Amino acid sequence: MKYLKIVALLVLSISALVEESQPHNSSNTFKYNSIGFHVFNNGETGIEAKLSLPLPGPLYFLTEAKADDVSVDDESYERLSKALRIGVHAGVGDVLNSISIGNISFKLKNFMDIFMEVGIKVTDFDNENFSENNTEANVITGVRFGDSNGWEGKIFADLTKETEIVQFSCPKDLICTAVESSQVSYILDDETDKKYGFTTIYNFNNNGSFFVEIKTSTLLDSSIKIGYQLNF
Repeated sequence: MKYLKIVALLVLSISALVEESQPHNSSNTFKYNSIGFHVFNNGETGIEAKLSLPLPGPLYFLTEAKADDVSVDDESYERLSKALRIGVHAGVGDVLNSISIGNISFKLKNFMDIFMEVGIKVTDFDNENFSENNTEANVITGVRFGDSNGWEGKIFADLTKETEIVQFSCPKDLICTAVESSQVSYILDDETDKKYGFTTIYNFNNNGSFFVEIKTSTLLDSSIKIGYQLNF
């Protein structure tokens, strides 16, 4: 509940500062400079903040942090995930340039962006008796389409190993003490988690956007995220 109050306060404060003009960006252009505040639920409710900044050429920089709680049996842990990524994007017309079939040739317009982000993700788990962290490669790729003057959409895949806390299980060929059996072990899942998602963005004026994101996972619970994004 405290997370929801913090996000609501941030959204209201930023909304008061947002310019009340209608979007007037060029058609089929997409902004990669923004600050976002999000609330998500993947079985537990958490909050997320994200910053994206343009770099020279087709590159951009993105950093994000999200916090939620996870439970293992009767124990509750705070989970904090932080990520840093460098992204590259290009219009589909720029990528394919032109298509020729016999004597007929035509050029594709940049009706959508293709993007890829590569970086690292650090996950921390913490409670009064346990504190561990792990770092893994983080890769997100997908397409972005629509109009930055109104509605936009994103379809993406997130290919990152996930870190989980699991209860220690005594091997069958060993005899474990009660203390060993109750020990909490921190393990990294051997399989890369494949997450697939869809994001709907509504640019209600030249600086502000609301969005909803739905994401599935092969290892974890599916999640839904809603948020406010300040574009600049």
